[in-house]
Amino acid sequence: MKNSSSRRQFLATSAGVGIASVAGCTSGGGGGTLSLIDWDYVYSDDALAGFEDRTGIQVDRQSAQSSAENLSLMRAGRSDHDIVPLGNYAVTPAMDEGLIQPIDLDAVPAYEDIFDFVKKSYFETDGGIYGVPRSFGQTPLAVNTDLVDRPVTSLADLFDPELEGLIGGRDDARLQFLYERAAAGKEQLNPTSAADVDFDRTRQRLAEHASLAGGLWTSGGNSGELMRNEQVGVQPVWNYITVSLQEEGLPIQKVYPEEGTKAWFIQLCVREGAENVEEAHRFIQDWHEYMGYESLMAPSSIAVPNAAVFDQNGVDKAAFGLDDPDQFLYEDPKPQSLIRRYTEVWNEAKTGIDV
Repeated sequence: MKNSSSRRQFLATSAGVGIASVAGCTSGGGGGTLSLIDWDYVYSDDALAGFEDRTGIQVDRQSAQSSAENLSLMRAGRSDHDIVPLGNYAVTPAMDEGLIQPIDLDAVPAYEDIFDFVKKSYFETDGGIYGVPRSFGQTPLAVNTDLVDRPVTSLADLFDPELEGLIGGRDDARLQFLYERAAAGKEQLNPTSAADVDFDRTRQRLAEHASLAGGLWTSGGNSGELMRNEQVGVQPVWNYITVSLQEEGLPIQKVYPEEGTKAWFIQLCVREGAENVEEAHRFIQDWHEYMGYESLMAPSSIAVPNAAVFDQNGVDKAAFGLDDPDQFLYEDPKPQSLIRRYTEVWNEAKTGIDV
């Protein structure tokens, strides 16, 4: 690929200086176009304009709805995007189904500084790596202390009848199963076989949880509105939503559950059949070198999981909880048959319950 340094060249020329020294990977000349689908909150206009100025590459961005939707678009042949972001649970099926292509790591030298704990083995097959972690976020509990007059310390509180009408959560079967298993103290949080799941007991527990809910959310904006309108008083929400609510002056307390805090990370993937592969790799490198911190990490408290980004911007890993990665709960990939069963049971648990 043109205008790219190899990892060996990068390491030889940037010792002690960090990823900002690899200007040859992302600056000057080139031109071309890039088709990107991603969430609106990730990119500021200034960040994208800066990338276009540095590289001459014009970016055409479409708004994303969810990782599951991005995966569905590729499966249906309705995605012509060069870069598709996928949650950690969605990379494996996309990889296995031939929907994304391996990353040319020589064109993304910043990959060397990405934290090891987000370089999951299930992003790899046959020696190829199919996703570059873009961002790392958390989903702690948000508690409105004006509405909830007792301490909230755990995911088990989401199943407590004392909080009836105040509980919220994401309307997502995979996450509801994860939270139920963690709250119940089950050792295996991410089973891969239906034989390892007691669906009757889980359905009962989830029905109890849904009956206590004042509302369920399907998007970050929706989760914030439930808190602003005091429709719910305690729920797991993305960290940047909690920060935003606190900045608005709402009496919101952030709670890291004793069972562990749900964490998520998004990977930048290059679609199989992408027309602008070189431009896609330059974009991924530039994200870690320039765009990520100014566009997402600084304004939204969502980490770019790269040691050089933290070092160059004087950020303490503890500020993002990254000094102790073992404190987090992760949703690992599962067979599609098990995901369908999760969805069936969650829908059955909600039947007849108006939330």
